[in-house]
Amino acid sequence: MSSRVSFILPMLVLMLLHVSCRTVTEGYRPVSPTIDTRDALTRLESIIGSYSQWHSFSAKGRFGISGQDEEISASMQMRMLNNRYIYISLRGGMGIEGGKIYITPDSLFIIDKINKCYVADKMSTFTAGIPISLESLQNILLCRAFGIDTGKAAVHADDKGSIGASASDGNGTAFNFTFDCYNMLGSMSATKDGMPSLCSAGYDNYIETDAGGVIATTIAIITRLQGSDITMSARYEPSSIVWNAPLNDNLSINHKYRCIDADMLIKQLSNDL
Repeated sequence: MSSRVSFILPMLVLMLLHVSCRTVTEGYRPVSPTIDTRDALTRLESIIGSYSQWHSFSAKGRFGISGQDEEISASMQMRMLNNRYIYISLRGGMGIEGGKIYITPDSLFIIDKINKCYVADKMSTFTAGIPISLESLQNILLCRAFGIDTGKAAVHADDKGSIGASASDGNGTAFNFTFDCYNMLGSMSATKDGMPSLCSAGYDNYIETDAGGVIATTIAIITRLQGSDITMSARYEPSSIVWNAPLNDNLSINHKYRCIDADMLIKQLSNDL
């Protein structure tokens, strides 16, 4: 081997290692909160303007569903392609995939691989009838307010330095967001035709990522399914978060699986995971 080749090969190896490390790990750090004393509208404009563009998001962690006297808690792998799909793989104690959730702009599927069955329904069924789009649901999971035109939004501040913002979709649905004095998103609620909120979300444990900005690593979504309140929670492992990697997840359901009601599937998964 010539001296030139023996020099180039180690350099190529180092370059490949450097690139691979950058693609599988997302830099993050704890948020250093600073109280924002500007007026409410200026703060809201700053918050909305800080959201970075994104193509894909993936993370590992824990996923839970509780309600209807049942509870599911499992490790998860979540992957999202912007305005295309949300894919959540649920794994039991042995690390074997027992179920998965796949959400598209018009459909939601929950698959129980252990009992060979699945649920197929409209996404609005799982948001208490509130018409939340896939893009908005992704924003909820990414700790981002959505649908707000800062020129038209109703904005207010309280005596503790928190601010609130409301936006309407023009069809009777209103989305309300609250931010603390540090401009961290604290909660989201959705109401329909002025009725009490049937779908809401709360956030905690914030970090700042290099590619995606500030994100909460603990999320709880409360909704209503078949007359009962359901709480879905997600907790991301900060070191597992990756933005903008190539993703191409497709859904396939074994033709031998049977279609069942959601409440029955939740009961089965709570026993198996």
